Amino acid sequence: MRKHVDPGKIPFKVQAIASTLRDSGATPLIVGGPVRDVLLGKQPQDWDIAVNMDPQEILQVFPAACTVGIEFGRVSVGDVDVVSLRAEKDYRDKRHPSQVMFGVPLEKDLERRDFTINAMAWDPFTGEIFDPFGGIKDLERKALVCVGNARERFEEDPLRILRAVRFKTCMGLNLDGEVVEAICASKHLLSQVSGERVFAELRRILVSPSVYQGITDLYGYGLSAIVLPEVDKAPDQAAAGVSVCHSDLAARLAVLLGITETGIDEVKTRFNLPLALAKEIEWLVLNCDPQIILDNRSLPKGRSGLWKQSHGYNNDPGYLARRIVYHWGARQLERLMEVKRAIWLGLGNSGLPAGYLFLAAGHWLMLQSDCQDFMDIALDGNEIMGLLDVEQGQLIGEALEYLEDVVLQNPELNKKQALSQILLEWWSKRT
Repeated sequence: MRKHVDPGKIPFKVQAIASTLRDSGATPLIVGGPVRDVLLGKQPQDWDIAVNMDPQEILQVFPAACTVGIEFGRVSVGDVDVVSLRAEKDYRDKRHPSQVMFGVPLEKDLERRDFTINAMAWDPFTGEIFDPFGGIKDLERKALVCVGNARERFEEDPLRILRAVRFKTCMGLNLDGEVVEAICASKHLLSQVSGERVFAELRRILVSPSVYQGITDLYGYGLSAIVLPEVDKAPDQAAAGVSVCHSDLAARLAVLLGITETGIDEVKTRFNLPLALAKEIEWLVLNCDPQIILDNRSLPKGRSGLWKQSHGYNNDPGYLARRIVYHWGARQLERLMEVKRAIWLGLGNSGLPAGYLFLAAGHWLMLQSDCQDFMDIALDGNEIMGLLDVEQGQLIGEALEYLEDVVLQNPELNKKQALSQILLEWWSKRT
């Protein structure tokens, strides 16, 4: 029995591209992940259209298309990929084929794909689903099965091993027995995959609601030893801690590194992490001890204010919360609270740790305050120079730090007139 799905689920821009291809004499079909997602009742994020044209013929229809990947039969029309029906051979770099043959039948194109649930095509006009490898049945029984020989699929591109775990984690699928056997036999090949590609799969596992299962599977199949060895130091605690942390990549990685007492440097290098993400994680890891509030090594090295107080902070949790928000942002404060709580619980403790409680109190006080105006100090450097009748230099920095501390302790004082008077009093005591 043939399966049909309403083409009305296809976005207008995708349907328009398909119509243009059809008007040019081609037979366009939606392929891969979008078909799977629609059958699962999900809204696809990416759309691929396969067509019985070679890449140059596609460019004649869409001359302004992006040609990155054209040698593998792919061009991009906006954010929609249009791909030539093709067969591939000899994946010498464990990712890209060294031979690509265009003009093959649809079934031949679909048989090169990784899993049966990704090897379906959908007619964007009639709604008919083409499913030569039983992907619909496998979706219904929640099974992840490779197209053809599982080991061959993984040897072509070992990243498919991690994709299998990701699909299991994120979609609740069960791995077919042959898939599991192939993972165990081929997992060593993951060491040949670039860190960036590995991390693209790991990040989806790490932010999944089923991250506990994902980390457990990475460890159970012996994959973490190759791609995320930090897990192997404390697999049960790592899975538990990360799973009770909100779905935030930086926070969950900080929990993992905090529980396993691992620094960020090796992970940053291994995955070539974006600088901003690495800095966020580094700060969280440095301050992740659940029983302390902030590690003094993470504090700004100024001449006055927070870092001059006893133990690096005073006893006002609202002041400390504002300090953190001022220097690192509200999201980092929320993340740090979450990281401390998750590490504490992941290590098997009950209740809530002292560091979390102090920050939570500060966060609550900050939100309850009527005065939230503390991010922009009311006097700038030029105004300070005018008030003190001095030239630009180190003194201006000291004055700004002093006023910053005044405002963070008492945000209601963040007015030009009030700060001008406070600044002149400070200056009179210095001179």
